[in-house]
Amino acid sequence: MPDHRTSMGRTRRQDTPQASRTKQQPQKTGPMDGFVGTPVSTLHEPHTPNMAPTSPASTCSGEQVTLADIGAELRRMTALMVTKEDLTRASDTLHAALKAEVAGIKSDIARQDTRITAIEQRAETAESQWQATDTAIRRQGDLILAMRRHLEDLDNRGRRNNIRVRGVPEADGAGENIAESLTQLFRIILREEAPDHFRFDRAHRALRPRTADGTPRDIVCCIHSFTLKEQIMLKARSRAHWTYRGAEVTLYNDLSPLTLDARRALRPVTSALRDRNIPYRWGYPFSINVRRHNELISARCPEDIPAFLQKLEIPNITVQNWILHPLELRPQPQRPPRRRGRDPQDHGWRPDPAQPEE
Repeated sequence: MPDHRTSMGRTRRQDTPQASRTKQQPQKTGPMDGFVGTPVSTLHEPHTPNMAPTSPASTCSGEQVTLADIGAELRRMTALMVTKEDLTRASDTLHAALKAEVAGIKSDIARQDTRITAIEQRAETAESQWQATDTAIRRQGDLILAMRRHLEDLDNRGRRNNIRVRGVPEADGAGENIAESLTQLFRIILREEAPDHFRFDRAHRALRPRTADGTPRDIVCCIHSFTLKEQIMLKARSRAHWTYRGAEVTLYNDLSPLTLDARRALRPVTSALRDRNIPYRWGYPFSINVRRHNELISARCPEDIPAFLQKLEIPNITVQNWILHPLELRPQPQRPPRRRGRDPQDHGWRPDPAQPEE
Protein backbone atom coordinates (compact mmCIF):
# COMPACT_ATOMS: atom_id res chain seq x y z
CA MET A 1 0.00 0.00 0.00
CA PRO A 2 1.51 3.12 -1.01
CA ASP A 3 2.43 5.75 1.52
CA HIS A 4 -0.29 8.28 1.03
CA ARG A 5 0.96 10.57 3.76
CA THR A 6 4.11 11.18 1.88
CA SER A 7 2.45 11.71 -1.38
CA MET A 8 -0.32 13.70 0.11
CA GLY A 9 2.14 15.71 2.04
CA ARG A 10 4.14 16.40 -1.06
CA THR A 11 1.06 17.16 -3.03
CA ARG A 12 -0.25 19.53 -0.33
CA ARG A 13 3.04 21.32 -0.13
CA GLN A 14 3.08 21.69 -3.81
CA ASP A 15 -0.51 22.85 -3.99
CA THR A 16 -0.25 25.59 -1.34
CA PRO A 17 1.09 29.05 -2.28
CA GLN A 18 3.61 28.86 0.47
CA ALA A 19 5.10 25.75 -1.11
CA SER A 20 5.68 27.60 -4.29
CA ARG A 21 8.09 29.87 -2.48
CA THR A 22 9.94 27.34 -0.46
CA LYS A 23 13.03 27.87 -2.50
CA GLN A 24 15.61 29.67 -0.54
CA GLN A 25 16.45 33.05 -1.96
CA PRO A 26 19.87 34.50 -1.45
CA GLN A 27 20.12 36.55 1.76
CA LYS A 28 20.44 40.25 1.43
CA THR A 29 22.09 42.62 3.85
CA GLY A 30 20.29 45.70 5.17
CA PRO A 31 21.83 49.17 5.41
CA MET A 32 22.10 49.03 9.23
CA ASP A 33 23.70 45.55 9.44
CA GLY A 34 27.03 47.15 9.93
CA PHE A 35 25.76 48.87 13.08
CA VAL A 36 23.68 46.19 14.76
CA GLY A 37 25.76 43.22 13.59
CA THR A 38 22.76 40.98 12.80
CA PRO A 39 22.36 39.46 9.32
CA VAL A 40 19.29 40.27 7.43
CA SER A 41 17.00 37.31 6.99
CA THR A 42 15.32 36.30 3.80
CA LEU A 43 12.76 38.88 2.73
CA HIS A 44 9.33 37.69 1.92
CA GLU A 45 6.89 39.30 -0.33
CA PRO A 46 5.29 42.15 1.48
CA HIS A 47 1.72 41.83 2.41
CA THR A 48 -0.67 44.68 2.17
CA PRO A 49 -0.05 46.80 5.28
CA ASN A 50 -2.83 48.41 7.28
CA MET A 51 -0.73 51.51 8.11
CA ALA A 52 0.40 54.35 5.91
CA PRO A 53 3.06 53.46 3.32
CA THR A 54 6.61 54.00 4.41
CA SER A 55 9.28 55.92 2.61
CA PRO A 56 11.16 54.27 -0.17
CA ALA A 57 14.33 54.32 1.88
CA SER A 58 12.73 52.21 4.62
CA THR A 59 11.00 49.80 2.26
CA CYS A 60 13.06 46.83 1.29
CA SER A 61 12.90 46.59 -2.42
CA GLY A 62 14.78 43.42 -2.53
CA GLU A 63 17.79 45.00 -4.21
CA GLN A 64 21.29 44.43 -2.97
CA VAL A 65 22.64 47.37 -0.84
CA THR A 66 26.34 47.96 -1.17
CA LEU A 67 28.82 49.49 1.21
CA ALA A 68 28.99 52.51 -1.05
CA ASP A 69 25.30 53.07 -0.57
CA ILE A 70 25.67 52.75 3.17
CA GLY A 71 28.58 55.20 3.15
CA ALA A 72 26.63 57.67 1.05
CA GLU A 73 23.66 57.36 3.34
CA LEU A 74 25.84 57.83 6.37
CA ARG A 75 27.52 60.86 4.80
CA ARG A 76 24.13 62.31 4.01
CA MET A 77 22.89 61.70 7.52
CA THR A 78 26.14 63.04 8.93
CA ALA A 79 25.83 66.16 6.82
CA LEU A 80 22.37 66.71 8.18
CA MET A 81 23.51 66.33 11.77
CA VAL A 82 24.64 69.33 13.88
CA THR A 83 28.37 69.28 14.37
CA LYS A 84 30.49 70.54 17.20
CA GLU A 85 31.64 73.40 15.06
CA ASP A 86 28.05 74.40 14.44
CA LEU A 87 27.31 74.30 18.14
CA THR A 88 30.47 76.27 18.83
CA ARG A 89 29.56 78.93 16.27
CA ALA A 90 25.98 79.15 17.58
CA SER A 91 27.29 79.37 21.12
CA ASP A 92 29.78 82.06 20.15
CA THR A 93 27.08 84.03 18.33
CA LEU A 94 24.68 83.75 21.28
CA HIS A 95 27.45 84.65 23.71
CA ALA A 96 28.38 87.70 21.67
CA ALA A 97 24.75 88.81 21.44
CA LEU A 98 24.19 88.28 25.16
CA LYS A 99 27.47 90.03 25.92
CA ALA A 100 26.40 93.02 23.85
CA GLU A 101 22.99 93.08 25.55
CA VAL A 102 24.55 92.76 29.00
CA ALA A 103 27.03 95.50 28.16
CA GLY A 104 24.17 97.76 27.11
CA ILE A 105 22.25 96.94 30.29
CA LYS A 106 25.37 97.58 32.38
CA SER A 107 25.83 100.91 30.63
CA ASP A 108 22.20 101.86 31.32
CA ILE A 109 22.53 100.77 34.93
CA ALA A 110 25.73 102.78 35.28
CA ARG A 111 24.02 105.88 33.88
CA GLN A 112 21.01 105.32 36.13
CA ASP A 113 23.33 104.79 39.08
CA THR A 114 25.10 108.05 38.29
CA ARG A 115 21.79 109.88 38.05
CA ILE A 116 20.45 108.29 41.22
CA THR A 117 23.67 109.16 43.05
CA ALA A 118 23.39 112.76 41.87
CA ILE A 119 19.72 112.87 42.88
CA GLU A 120 20.51 111.44 46.31
CA GLN A 121 23.27 113.99 46.77
CA ARG A 122 20.94 116.80 45.78
CA ALA A 123 18.26 115.39 48.07
CA GLU A 124 20.71 115.25 50.96
CA THR A 125 21.85 118.79 50.21
CA ALA A 126 18.25 119.97 49.95
CA GLU A 127 17.36 118.20 53.19
CA SER A 128 20.27 119.75 55.03
CA GLN A 129 19.39 123.15 53.62
CA TRP A 130 15.74 122.60 54.54
CA GLN A 131 16.70 121.67 58.07
CA ALA A 132 18.90 124.72 58.33
CA THR A 133 16.13 126.88 56.87
CA ASP A 134 13.56 125.37 59.23
CA THR A 135 15.84 125.98 62.19
CA ALA A 136 16.45 129.55 61.05
CA ILE A 137 12.73 130.15 60.53
CA ARG A 138 11.95 128.77 63.97
CA ARG A 139 14.66 130.94 65.47
CA GLN A 140 13.38 133.95 63.58
CA GLY A 141 9.84 133.12 64.69
CA ASP A 142 10.99 133.06 68.31
CA LEU A 143 12.89 136.31 67.80
CA ILE A 144 9.88 137.95 66.13
CA LEU A 145 7.64 136.78 68.98
CA ALA A 146 10.11 138.17 71.53
CA MET A 147 10.31 141.45 69.61
CA ARG A 148 6.51 141.55 69.37
CA ARG A 149 6.19 141.09 73.12
CA HIS A 150 8.89 143.67 73.72
CA LEU A 151 7.23 146.23 71.44
CA GLU A 152 3.88 145.51 73.02
CA ASP A 153 5.37 146.02 76.46
CA LEU A 154 7.02 149.28 75.35
CA ASP A 155 3.72 150.46 73.89
CA ASN A 156 1.91 149.67 77.13
CA ARG A 157 4.62 151.30 79.18
CA GLY A 158 4.27 154.44 77.07
CA ARG A 159 0.56 154.38 77.89
CA ARG A 160 0.94 153.58 81.59
CA ASN A 161 -0.15 157.10 82.63
CA ASN A 162 -3.08 157.11 80.20
CA ILE A 163 -6.75 156.71 81.08
CA ARG A 164 -9.40 156.03 78.44
CA VAL A 165 -12.75 157.55 79.41
CA ARG A 166 -15.81 156.28 77.54
CA GLY A 167 -19.24 157.87 77.51
CA VAL A 168 -18.50 161.56 78.18
CA PRO A 169 -20.92 163.60 76.01
CA GLU A 170 -19.17 165.26 73.11
CA ALA A 171 -19.89 168.94 72.53
CA ASP A 172 -20.37 170.31 69.05
CA GLY A 173 -17.73 172.59 67.63
CA ALA A 174 -14.20 173.25 68.79
CA GLY A 175 -15.08 174.92 72.08
CA GLU A 176 -14.99 171.73 74.18
CA ASN A 177 -12.84 171.98 77.29
CA ILE A 178 -11.75 168.37 77.79
CA ALA A 179 -9.40 169.08 80.71
CA GLU A 180 -12.19 170.78 82.67
CA SER A 181 -14.58 167.88 82.01
CA LEU A 182 -12.00 165.35 83.21
CA THR A 183 -11.23 167.38 86.31
CA GLN A 184 -14.91 167.40 87.28
CA LEU A 185 -15.26 163.67 86.61
CA PHE A 186 -12.16 162.74 88.62
CA ARG A 187 -13.31 164.89 91.53
CA ILE A 188 -16.58 162.93 91.55
CA ILE A 189 -14.63 159.66 91.67
CA LEU A 190 -12.03 160.67 94.27
CA ARG A 191 -14.31 162.88 96.37
CA GLU A 192 -12.36 164.17 99.36
CA GLU A 193 -9.15 162.50 98.16
CA ALA A 194 -9.08 164.64 95.05
CA PRO A 195 -6.04 166.97 94.80
CA ASP A 196 -6.42 170.68 94.34
CA HIS A 197 -5.06 170.55 90.82
CA PHE A 198 -4.99 167.85 88.11
CA ARG A 199 -2.06 168.12 85.76
CA PHE A 200 -2.66 166.62 82.33
CA ASP A 201 0.23 166.14 79.94
CA ARG A 202 -2.33 165.75 77.15
CA ALA A 203 -6.04 165.11 76.78
CA HIS A 204 -7.98 164.62 73.53
CA ARG A 205 -10.72 162.66 71.89
CA ALA A 206 -9.92 159.39 70.12
CA LEU A 207 -8.34 160.05 66.75
CA ARG A 208 -11.13 158.73 64.59
CA PRO A 209 -14.07 160.33 62.77
CA ARG A 210 -17.34 160.88 64.53
CA THR A 211 -19.93 158.15 64.17
CA ALA A 212 -23.20 158.71 62.34
CA ASP A 213 -25.32 157.72 65.36
CA GLY A 214 -23.72 160.41 67.52
CA THR A 215 -21.93 158.06 69.94
CA PRO A 216 -19.29 160.14 71.74
CA ARG A 217 -15.69 159.27 71.04
CA ASP A 218 -13.45 158.10 73.87
CA ILE A 219 -11.29 160.60 75.69
CA VAL A 220 -7.64 159.66 76.12
CA CYS A 221 -5.77 161.61 78.79
CA CYS A 222 -2.26 161.35 80.13
CA ILE A 223 -1.96 162.27 83.80
CA HIS A 224 1.40 163.60 84.82
CA SER A 225 1.52 161.61 88.07
CA PHE A 226 1.39 157.83 87.75
CA THR A 227 0.46 157.55 91.43
CA LEU A 228 -2.59 159.79 90.92
CA LYS A 229 -3.56 157.81 87.83
CA GLU A 230 -3.45 154.53 89.79
CA GLN A 231 -5.48 156.12 92.59
CA ILE A 232 -8.18 157.18 90.13
CA MET A 233 -8.32 153.73 88.50
CA LEU A 234 -8.49 151.99 91.89
CA LYS A 235 -11.50 154.09 92.88
CA ALA A 236 -13.08 153.72 89.46
CA ARG A 237 -13.08 149.89 89.71
CA SER A 238 -15.44 150.07 92.67
CA ARG A 239 -18.33 150.68 90.25
CA ALA A 240 -19.22 149.36 86.86
CA HIS A 241 -19.91 152.89 85.60
CA TRP A 242 -20.17 156.47 86.83
CA THR A 243 -22.74 159.12 86.05
CA TYR A 244 -21.55 162.40 84.58
CA ARG A 245 -23.79 164.97 82.91
CA GLY A 246 -26.58 162.45 82.79
CA ALA A 247 -24.48 159.87 80.91
CA GLU A 248 -22.92 156.60 82.05
CA VAL A 249 -19.14 156.91 82.01
CA THR A 250 -16.61 154.05 82.22
CA LEU A 251 -12.87 154.27 82.79
CA TYR A 252 -10.31 151.91 81.27
CA ASN A 253 -6.56 151.61 81.10
CA ASP A 254 -5.26 152.72 77.73
CA LEU A 255 -3.69 149.58 76.25
CA SER A 256 -1.86 148.62 73.09
CA PRO A 257 -4.02 147.28 70.25
CA LEU A 258 -2.01 144.03 70.40
CA THR A 259 -2.92 143.59 74.05
CA LEU A 260 -6.57 144.31 73.37
CA ASP A 261 -6.51 141.80 70.53
CA ALA A 262 -5.12 139.09 72.83
CA ARG A 263 -7.70 139.86 75.51
CA ARG A 264 -10.51 139.58 72.98
CA ALA A 265 -9.19 136.18 71.93
CA LEU A 266 -9.16 135.04 75.58
CA ARG A 267 -12.77 136.02 76.32
CA PRO A 268 -13.93 132.36 76.43
CA VAL A 269 -11.20 131.61 78.98
CA THR A 270 -11.95 134.62 81.17
CA SER A 271 -15.68 133.79 81.02
CA ALA A 272 -14.94 130.26 82.25
CA LEU A 273 -12.80 131.69 85.06
CA ARG A 274 -15.56 134.06 86.16
CA ASP A 275 -18.16 131.28 86.06
CA ARG A 276 -16.02 129.27 88.48
CA ASN A 277 -15.21 132.29 90.68
CA ILE A 278 -11.50 132.03 89.92
CA PRO A 279 -9.79 135.43 90.19
CA TYR A 280 -7.24 136.28 87.53
CA ARG A 281 -4.97 139.18 86.67
CA TRP A 282 -3.35 140.45 83.50
CA GLY A 283 0.42 140.64 83.38
CA TYR A 284 2.87 142.83 81.44
CA PRO A 285 4.34 141.79 79.08
CA PHE A 286 1.08 140.17 78.15
CA SER A 287 0.02 137.20 80.26
CA ILE A 288 -2.97 135.95 82.20
CA ASN A 289 -2.14 134.88 85.74
CA VAL A 290 -4.03 132.84 88.32
CA ARG A 291 -2.74 132.02 91.79
CA ARG A 292 -4.10 128.74 93.11
CA HIS A 293 -2.84 126.67 96.06
CA ASN A 294 0.09 129.05 96.42
CA GLU A 295 1.12 128.36 92.81
CA LEU A 296 1.24 130.94 90.04
CA ILE A 297 -0.34 129.59 86.85
CA SER A 298 0.33 131.71 83.77
CA ALA A 299 -0.28 131.66 80.04
CA ARG A 300 1.64 133.98 77.74
CA CYS A 301 0.90 132.58 74.28
CA PRO A 302 -1.75 130.41 72.63
CA GLU A 303 0.39 127.28 73.11
CA ASP A 304 0.18 127.74 76.92
CA ILE A 305 -3.64 127.72 77.07
CA PRO A 306 -4.22 123.89 77.16
CA ALA A 307 -1.80 123.40 80.09
CA PHE A 308 -3.21 126.51 81.78
CA LEU A 309 -6.76 125.12 81.63
CA GLN A 310 -5.66 121.63 82.65
CA LYS A 311 -4.02 122.92 85.83
CA LEU A 312 -7.20 124.80 86.68
CA GLU A 313 -9.34 121.68 85.96
CA ILE A 314 -11.25 123.47 83.21
CA PRO A 315 -12.31 121.62 80.04
CA ASN A 316 -10.32 122.49 76.99
CA ILE A 317 -11.41 125.68 75.23
CA THR A 318 -10.49 126.56 71.69
CA VAL A 319 -9.18 130.10 71.37
CA GLN A 320 -8.03 132.05 68.37
CA ASN A 321 -4.30 132.27 67.84
CA TRP A 322 -3.91 136.00 68.36
CA ILE A 323 -0.25 135.90 67.29
CA LEU A 324 -0.58 134.13 63.94
CA HIS A 325 -4.07 135.41 63.12
CA PRO A 326 -4.47 138.78 64.80
CA LEU A 327 -7.60 140.78 64.31
CA GLU A 328 -7.23 143.28 61.54
CA LEU A 329 -6.42 146.61 63.06
CA ARG A 330 -7.96 149.64 61.53
CA PRO A 331 -5.48 152.33 60.58
CA GLN A 332 -5.55 155.13 63.08
CA PRO A 333 -6.43 158.40 61.39
CA GLN A 334 -3.97 161.14 62.06
CA ARG A 335 -4.98 164.69 62.82
CA PRO A 336 -4.12 167.14 60.06
CA PRO A 337 -0.69 168.72 60.38
CA ARG A 338 -0.76 171.85 62.40
CA ARG A 339 -0.13 174.95 60.34
CA ARG A 340 2.37 177.13 62.04
CA GLY A 341 2.36 180.85 61.38
CA ARG A 342 5.20 182.32 59.44
CA ASP A 343 6.79 185.68 59.64
CA PRO A 344 4.16 188.43 59.25
CA GLN A 345 6.60 190.24 56.99
CA ASP A 346 6.14 187.37 54.56
CA HIS A 347 3.42 188.48 52.18
CA GLY A 348 2.29 184.89 51.74
CA TRP A 349 1.32 184.57 55.41
CA ARG A 350 -2.36 184.31 56.23
CA PRO A 351 -3.88 183.51 59.63
CA ASP A 352 -5.69 180.19 59.84
CA PRO A 353 -9.29 180.95 60.85
CA ALA A 354 -9.88 177.37 62.04
CA GLN A 355 -6.87 177.39 64.35
CA PRO A 356 -7.10 179.71 67.40
CA GLU A 357 -4.15 181.90 68.06
CA GLU A 358 -1.81 180.73 70.79
